[in-house]
Amino acid sequence: MQAELGSKELSEPVLVHYAYAARYRYQDVVVQNDNFLMLAPATDHRQTAGACRVVTQPAGREVVFPDRLGNTVHRLRVTIPHTELLIAVMGEAHLTGSIVEPNDLPLSALEYGLEAEEFLTPTPLVSPQETAEAAREIAGEVATLLEAVHLVTVWVMENIAYERGSTSVSTTAGDVLASMKGVCQDKTHLALGMLRSLGIPCRYVSGLLTGQAGETHAWLEFLHPGFGWLPADPTRGVVMESGTGYLKFAVGRDYSEVPPVSGSFVSRGPGQLEAAAAKVFFDRESIAFEDAMALIQPQLDQAPT
Repeated sequence: MQAELGSKELSEPVLVHYAYAARYRYQDVVVQNDNFLMLAPATDHRQTAGACRVVTQPAGREVVFPDRLGNTVHRLRVTIPHTELLIAVMGEAHLTGSIVEPNDLPLSALEYGLEAEEFLTPTPLVSPQETAEAAREIAGEVATLLEAVHLVTVWVMENIAYERGSTSVSTTAGDVLASMKGVCQDKTHLALGMLRSLGIPCRYVSGLLTGQAGETHAWLEFLHPGFGWLPADPTRGVVMESGTGYLKFAVGRDYSEVPPVSGSFVSRGPGQLEAAAAKVFFDRESIAFEDAMALIQPQLDQAPT
C-alpha cells in the first residue's frame, strides 16, 4: 500500500505547520463552556514539538498542563454568553522522517515492566478477551513480535471495511469485529484488542495524516522491549513506516482518553458540532486564525440553513 502524499525520506528534520478548526452551535445561550483540547504536537523519536496556540471566539481563560501520560492538554473556559463557539488550534513541529530498525523477538520471551501492564488490560472501548479468538486465528501460529504486529495490522486493514457513519465514539472493539466495518478509530481499537490478547502492550495514538486534510487520524503504537513505542496503522496497513506521513498529538489506552476536544457547557438548550477540519502545511511560515477557519468553510457552505 502506498504511503500518503507528504511521506518521504529526509536527511534532516522538516518544519511543518498545522491548523485545526471547529464550530459549535447551541439552541440557547451558553453561560459557561469548559473544553479540554488534546491537539498539541507530541515529542518523540519521530518528531519534535514546536509552538502551539489556541484561540476561541468568544475568548476564554486558558490553562495548559500535561496529563499522566505526558500529553499536552489545553483547557479553555469561556464564560462570555454565546450561542456559537469557534475553536482554532495553530501549531508546528519538526518531523524527522526516521524509524528505528528493531530486532524481532519471540513472543514467548517478551519481558516488560509494570508500566506496560495498563496497556495490556481491558479499557472502556477495548476488551482483549472479546478479540482473542480472532487474534489466535490470525496470528496464533506466529512466534515473533514484529510478525504478529504485521499480520494483525494488515488483516484489519484488509478485512474491516472503511465506512463512515457506521460507528460512534462509543463503539467497542468487539462491536467492530461483529460488524466488520468502521473508521480509523474503530480499526485501531480492534487491532489494540487483538495485540493485547497476544501479550503485546499497545496504545492508541491521535494525530493527523500530513497528506490528507479534513480529519484527525488514529493509529497505534506497540511496545518493543528494547526500542520502546513503535507505530503501526491498521487503517493503511503499514508498520513502522518511515517518512513524514504522520503528525502525532496524544496517546492513551483508547480513544476515550485522548479525544481531540471534550468538555461540557451550561445552557437551557442542546448544542452540536457543526464543522471540524484539520490540515498540515509543508510550505507555510505561519498559520493565522483565519487560515484555520477557512478549513471548515466548505462544510459550513454545504450545511442546511
